[in-house]
Amino acid sequence: MSAGPDWIFYRDGKLTEADLMPRLLTEFSGFRSRWQAHLESWRGKPAGKYNDMAEFVHFVVEDLYPSKQTQDVKRVFELMEQWLTSGNETVRELVAVGFLETLQSVASWQSFGKEAFIPFLGPKSQEAWKEIERVWAGKTDLAEVIHAERRQGD
Repeated sequence: MSAGPDWIFYRDGKLTEADLMPRLLTEFSGFRSRWQAHLESWRGKPAGKYNDMAEFVHFVVEDLYPSKQTQDVKRVFELMEQWLTSGNETVRELVAVGFLETLQSVASWQSFGKEAFIPFLGPKSQEAWKEIERVWAGKTDLAEVIHAERRQGD
């Protein structure tokens, strides 16, 4: 018996959630100032990956789309589609819930509404979008969604 642990660490080559924000900051330089303010508001503490992704959603919905930067919006959705296709399970969940579900919520408060983003959806994003709509159908808040999900699990 050896003195050290006998496990092996490996990467499966799939994107992880740690890869997302650095990529978004590289691809979308206009996001940097909003990101910096987000980091400062958390005073050095981690905000959490869903709060981080929500900050990017606000950038897309409040900065890119209203200023008619449709090529950048298109690139955002192309990245999200790629991550839904090739990311690990955590990445796919973060894109579906953290990006798409948050985008639906944030955009629904804008004059253009969430429907403005439907033309940008790829096939996997469309599937996730429809599933989010199915889950939220007839519900008005997150508590109702959670309650319904718990009932299904029983």
